[in-house]
Amino acid sequence: LINDITLIPESTWDNCLPPSQTHPGETIAPFLKHAFLASLELSQCVSPHKGWLPRHLQIKVNGELAAFVPIYIKSHSMGEFIFDAEWADYAKQKRIRYYPKLLVGSPFSPVTCEKILLERSFRNRFVGEEGEVQRKEFRLYVGKILQSIVKDNRLSSAHINFVTEQEAFDLAGDVILKQQSDFDSGKSKILQTVMNKFKKEDCEYIRKTTLQYHWVNDHKDRKEKYTSFDDYLSCFKSKKRITIKRERQRVLEQNVRVDAISGKDILRYPGLVERMYEIYKSTVDKMFWGNLYFNLDFFELLVESRFVENLVFMCARFDNGTGTRSSANGSFDANDVFAGSINVVENGVFHGRYWGCLPDNDIKNLHFEVCYWKAIEFCIKNGLDKMEPGAGGSDYKWCRGFDPVLIHSVHFIAQPSFRGVVRNYVQIESARQVAIAELLNQKSSFNSSQRLS
Repeated sequence: LINDITLIPESTWDNCLPPSQTHPGETIAPFLKHAFLASLELSQCVSPHKGWLPRHLQIKVNGELAAFVPIYIKSHSMGEFIFDAEWADYAKQKRIRYYPKLLVGSPFSPVTCEKILLERSFRNRFVGEEGEVQRKEFRLYVGKILQSIVKDNRLSSAHINFVTEQEAFDLAGDVILKQQSDFDSGKSKILQTVMNKFKKEDCEYIRKTTLQYHWVNDHKDRKEKYTSFDDYLSCFKSKKRITIKRERQRVLEQNVRVDAISGKDILRYPGLVERMYEIYKSTVDKMFWGNLYFNLDFFELLVESRFVENLVFMCARFDNGTGTRSSANGSFDANDVFAGSINVVENGVFHGRYWGCLPDNDIKNLHFEVCYWKAIEFCIKNGLDKMEPGAGGSDYKWCRGFDPVLIHSVHFIAQPSFRGVVRNYVQIESARQVAIAELLNQKSSFNSSQRLS
């Protein structure tokens, strides 16, 4: 176990990241890049006094590096986005200590990818059907190591969040059999056969299924990428096309423009990182439930690293041509930016992240413009495959063309009776999530405009 990721060479760690199959040289796990995790640790955003104790697992086979597993010992459940507050409350009622616990994942990043990071040459051993069996055996071996860490250190549990479907299957078996629910009836029949939909009741790991909503750059009729934002809107009914255009027009009428500043271009504008952090912080501060997970040091470390190539800042500023609220010569000035979002792009995916707006600049529909419409325009213009805006916001995301996607996590609860209670709860909860996804996807498959009718 390694308590400081900077003790691991960046090239050694990144060589274990799961490679992209469609974008050579890229990874499907940008939030597990060494630069990202190191910036979190060096800035103290992830540190023992913040309730995050790094304990990264290094596994060797015959003396050679086989895998890394990003591990944190947690004293709370914040910044995970696979919610287990009910589990913690139940444990408290039963006088079972829930914290500390073990988390495998990327802090503050609800993004699906492999979490057992196989070294590249070791990964290449798993070829064909026999290789798949061997890979599963290795993952089960890692699962046993995590259980041992939990038991040896008197932790309550281990949580491997946002894993791939295959990783979840290898560790915890099949979760749900073919859905037999009758959606047309409108009745809550989806839970009547819950116990028949789950396998491996005796498995020590519990598999949980939740939902996110992703936008896919794929025209529903032509089965090809959209050519423009209007092409995207063409999938919806006329009434809703007009509604969305009106929303966007209202922002333009306020003389607001939104620019995408990406990669090393971010370094061209003095003060831009500081401004974007100020915007992010101001919005967190005004929400009573907000958590300021990041500090300025973190963002400065990111842009000083190779990770800057993955960053996209959406910057909103006034553009009235007078110089009153924007630079007189029309050039981009970081001090003019009053709202925006900090995003990450890798493997053809736009990961929407940290939105903010300075006080006294509340403009109707600006949040949608910055975080959704401009992001979709960016994806279409740059030929990206999809946009993942993160957790939450199911209704308004689905109504704007974002499809439900099943998200998987696996959990080990050390206390057997507590494990049984959690398993029963998760089965019902997961069945409900799957039923919702199937219902929404069924509606979407008939006519994408239904969601905006």
